[in-house]
Amino acid sequence: MRQNAVFSDRKLINSTLMSARYEAVARNKTVSLCPSADGESCSNDWSDGWIVFLDDGEGSGTARDGVHNGDELIVGASIYEGDGHFSVVDVSENSALTYLSFNEFGRPAVGGRQVSRPILIQICDSNNDDIFARGLMLIGTGRVIQTIDANGDGIHESRFADSLNTLSSTANLSCAAS
Repeated sequence: MRQNAVFSDRKLINSTLMSARYEAVARNKTVSLCPSADGESCSNDWSDGWIVFLDDGEGSGTARDGVHNGDELIVGASIYEGDGHFSVVDVSENSALTYLSFNEFGRPAVGGRQVSRPILIQICDSNNDDIFARGLMLIGTGRVIQTIDANGDGIHESRFADSLNTLSSTANLSCAAS
C-alpha cells in the first residue's frame, strides 16, 4: 500500500514537470513551479502541493525569479493531500530548491539561468522509510529519468548522465533529511 502511494505521488509530480515543460515551449516563455499550500502563492514545503505559472514578470512582477506575483498567469495547481514527503534538490550543490523553471526551450532553469546539472525530485512515504523512497532526476535537456535500485540493495539510487549521456548511479536515496 505504501509503495503504491509513493508510485502515485511520483506520477503526479512527473506529470506536473512534463506539463510545465510543455507550457514553456508552447508559450515560448519561462514557466516555473513552486511549492504552494493554497494554489495561489509560493510557500516553502513541496509536500503541501505546487503551482505552475508563467514566470514572465507580468504586471508588478519580476521575470524568471521563481516567485508567483499576483499578475502572472497560473497554468496549473495541485494541492497535495497525501501523506508523502517531496523534496527538490540541486544535487551538484546539495541545496534544496524552492522553485524550478523551464525556459522557452524546455530546459530546466534556476535563478533565471539554464542549468545542466541534475535536479533530484525525491518522494518519500509517510514513515520516511528509505526502501520506499523514489525519485525523478531532471537532467539538463529537460528529460526526466526515474531512479532505480541499480545495486540490488532494495534502495533506489539517484542517477546522472555524464557529458556522453552515459547514465551512472550514485548515492542511495535517503528520506532522513526530507
